[in-house]
Amino acid sequence: MITQFVNSFTEAVLSRCQAFVRQKHWILLLSLLLPLSVMFFSFPCYERVNTEYQEYWSSMNTKTEAPFIDKEYDGDVHQSKLTFRLTVPVIAGFLHLRTWGIIILQGIFGILLFFYSAKLFRKITEDDVTALLLTLSLSFIWAGRCSYVELRGGIFDGVALFFLVFAMYYKNPLLIFSGVLLASFTDERGFIASSLVLLFWGFMGGFTFRKLFNLQTIAVGTAWIAYFALRYFLIHVLHFKTIVGTKLGVWCLVTQTSNLPGGVWTALEGNWIIILAALYALYQARKHFPALLLAGAIIVIMVVAMAVIDITRSMAYVFPALFIALLIIRHLKSESMESIRKMALLSTTLSFLYPAYYINGSFEALWTYPLPLYILRHLFGSGGH
Repeated sequence: MITQFVNSFTEAVLSRCQAFVRQKHWILLLSLLLPLSVMFFSFPCYERVNTEYQEYWSSMNTKTEAPFIDKEYDGDVHQSKLTFRLTVPVIAGFLHLRTWGIIILQGIFGILLFFYSAKLFRKITEDDVTALLLTLSLSFIWAGRCSYVELRGGIFDGVALFFLVFAMYYKNPLLIFSGVLLASFTDERGFIASSLVLLFWGFMGGFTFRKLFNLQTIAVGTAWIAYFALRYFLIHVLHFKTIVGTKLGVWCLVTQTSNLPGGVWTALEGNWIIILAALYALYQARKHFPALLLAGAIIVIMVVAMAVIDITRSMAYVFPALFIALLIIRHLKSESMESIRKMALLSTTLSFLYPAYYINGSFEALWTYPLPLYILRHLFGSGGH
């Protein structure tokens, strides 16, 4: 009976997906619809923008007005982290945007993230249905939700993730260089996660050490050099200061271990299935070196995530590894297209079923409520989140 239900469910969903992708501009339509889905299943608490998040936005607006003038803050406050995060302040300043304009801009980058992710999923798998399912799964995890749910000024993970996906979609070295550099100056996590962009282009030509060196990987390496050179300029010429808080590093790693399982899960949720399938395919093919590189890059991002308070948002930078995993599965032909579709459906279903939790600090697991529950809480005087 259970088998019959699963088979019927799978056939019904895949059939509807096939009908959807027959539309001429289905990727654009999907990218415009998914923000509505995100806000239905995890509605943003907009009232906080002018209350408890007001200080965040005050410092963000100050940064936007004068992005290259450094302000001194205590290392343990959020404002001190904005020093080198210049991408969004520069764009917002050029467009004369402030709080709500920047929130709208962040939402536009969220649409672009869905759009380019869908195109890259399709480019790798050469299958519209799989691309649709995996882009849908993105809307159920923090990497896809953050452009709409994260309302603290100065935190733009969706923007950084977009630039990383952008650098994986285009083969042009100049565009790769630009994407990696802009992601790095959006958030330092973007710089760390750009190692996945390097692996993506390195694995594109095969799985040997020699294949890791090509124009695309050189572009990533050049972007890293440019990033450090520009930071050096900002520190020694414009007198920017690198301020490190006290509640980081080993202190967080030791005190936050209770939230390690939940934090790791929220990185990709159901999509971990595809990562594990790719690592197993490499193991089966005796490709141990690329398996170690991929696993190592993911582990570094996870260790960094556990070394800061914001666990889920830091774990979300594992997302580009999903494209590498699909590339590996397709290259090694370890799974049939039917199996890949079913794997994508399973990962999307698991991500959908798991509530929109945000793991933070040692003990916090914060739920962003679905819109109906959000409305009910307001009607009965319980407030937002």
